[in-house]
Amino acid sequence: MAVIDTLRATTTITTILERGAMAVRPVADLEAAYAHKALDSDILLGGERKNQPPEGFDGGNSPYDWPQDRVRGRRVTYTTTNGTQAIERVREVPRLVLAALINAWACADFLRQLQQPTLIVASGSRGAPALEDVLAAGAVATHWPRADRTDAAEIACAVFERDRTRLLEALRHSDHGRDLVQLGLEADLAFAARLDVSTVVPMLDGDGWLRPVAR
Repeated sequence: MAVIDTLRATTTITTILERGAMAVRPVADLEAAYAHKALDSDILLGGERKNQPPEGFDGGNSPYDWPQDRVRGRRVTYTTTNGTQAIERVREVPRLVLAALINAWACADFLRQLQQPTLIVASGSRGAPALEDVLAAGAVATHWPRADRTDAAEIACAVFERDRTRLLEALRHSDHGRDLVQLGLEADLAFAARLDVSTVVPMLDGDGWLRPVAR
């Protein structure tokens, strides 16, 4: 199974691991995040509520909050409004990875090698579908033969093919993209719109930590 929250959790978590973090622990609520920090002061806290870092957090949900010199060799506990909630709902599946536009091909390549049916979960926003997550789901699903895709996957692939040459523009016109632009976070959209720039595939281990798949 792959969980997608393109703007911005799965994009940023993938980036944190790419920049050398040991692991990222997704949690659903602020209380769990603060509890982890209380148990281990070396843990970094990351994520957002209402698109902003909560009080006492080391960084928000922007990839620009997590430079290599901050995260290398560290563990990060992460909580967001949509992405980590989606992870929490499906975390008991045997194998769970995170996908985004930035690692779509790498994620698809890993999942296809398993030679098993794959479910792609698009987190959406406020309980509704989100264009950016449908786009990323299509970017992943397009690597399967059409005969192996469900109708929902075909729809996602069609949306992706329509917008694949103008991904940044599409993100700008999404509901959540417009919210981020109004907050001055348009650079995050440009970062998230870069297709297949990362080979990192975060996978949830048995202890609840996301770590890069060994490839």
